Amino acid sequence: MNLRVVLLAPFLAAAVPAAAADTGNRPGREVVTSVCAACHQEGLNGAPKIGDRDAWVQRLKRGLPELSLSAIRGHAGMPPRGGHAELTDPEIRSAIIYMFDPGAEARALARPATASAPARTPNDATVNGIEIHFGLVPAERMRAYPRESPEAAMHGGVPSGSGYHHVNVTLFDATSHAPIKGAAVEVDIVQPGSATQARKLESLSSPYASSYGQYVRLGPKASTTFTVRIRPAGSDRVTEARFNVTPD
Repeated sequence: MNLRVVLLAPFLAAAVPAAAADTGNRPGREVVTSVCAACHQEGLNGAPKIGDRDAWVQRLKRGLPELSLSAIRGHAGMPPRGGHAELTDPEIRSAIIYMFDPGAEARALARPATASAPARTPNDATVNGIEIHFGLVPAERMRAYPRESPEAAMHGGVPSGSGYHHVNVTLFDATSHAPIKGAAVEVDIVQPGSATQARKLESLSSPYASSYGQYVRLGPKASTTFTVRIRPAGSDRVTEARFNVTPD
C-alpha cells in the first residue's frame, strides 16, 4: 500500500485521479509527460523506464506509499519531487502508477465504476471475488513520515525498538473495483523457529480505498508466511489468502 495509502502496502492501493489540472491533482499521464519523462522515458542515469513493469515491480515491493515518499523526499540522483516543488503528493503517486502501467489510467477512466482498480504487483491475490493487496514496510521507514501525518499517528504511533514492521492489507471488489470497507481482517504470521503470531488488523482512515493494518515484530531476513483471513461486513464467509515475504 492506507493512511494516505498506507502502504498498504503493500501494497498499490491507489485510485487514478480524474481531477482537473488546476486542482493540484493532475492525471498521471499529464505529470509524466510534463515532468517525469525527461529521465524515465529513456532511463536516464538508471531511472526505471515508463512501462518497464519488471523494473517498477522491484521498486514497489515495499508498497506504493514507500516509493511515493522516496520520490517526495528525493533519492540517489533524483531531487525531491523530481525538482518540481509544485507537484502534489497525489500527483506523484499517480505518476508512479502511470509509469508502472501506462494503460491503467485510460482503462480506469473508461469504466463506469466510481472506484478504480489498483495496479497489480507481486503481493496481489484475487480470492472469492475479493482483490487482496498485501504490503509490509519496516517501522524505520514509517518514522520518516512527518510527525503530524496520519501515517505517523496510526495505531497509536510507530513502536520503538527493532524488528517492527507495518502490515497492510487493502481490499477491493474484484468485479466493480469498489473498496471493501468494514471487514474483519486477521493475519497469522509464521517464521521458522518462532511461534505463530495472530493479529487483528485495524481499519485505516484515508482518502484511498479500504485498508487494514497493524504493527508486528519479526525476525530479520527470514522467509515469513502471512495468512490473511477476511470476513466482509454482513457476511459469515471467510476468505483466506497466503503471502510469502522475507522482511528486511
